[in-house]
Amino acid sequence: MLRILESEALVEASATKGARLLGLLGTRLGEHPNVGEVRGRGLLVGIELVADRETHAPFPRAARVTERLVAAAQARGVLVYSGTGVADGVDGDTILLGPPFVITDDELRRIVDVLGEAVEQVATDVAAAPIGSG
Repeated sequence: MLRILESEALVEASATKGARLLGLLGTRLGEHPNVGEVRGRGLLVGIELVADRETHAPFPRAARVTERLVAAAQARGVLVYSGTGVADGVDGDTILLGPPFVITDDELRRIVDVLGEAVEQVATDVAAAPIGSG
């Protein structure tokens, strides 16, 4: 396994593809009012979801924002990791991306498109029925 990582320069590819993924996400979600931060290293990228971008105030746990986003992305064919309680042990929502080293640029763009759609859907749903209805 280590030999493959070295011979196929997968660590370097991860850095390059991760930078591309961060760039695409920044363009698509970087100014979204419910995205507090997008950051990562290599292909591990986290997205913080917030009720207020300026103050970074989290959504209340009862809104189940992470669960809604995971379901919306999965319905569109993209799997993400979820995280909750990151703001204060209860509130605070994040998702984590961890695509494989061999991901293509088309696949990176698809992930970003799907996440953009999913974030928009969840933001609309939470605004329409904010607490505990998702």
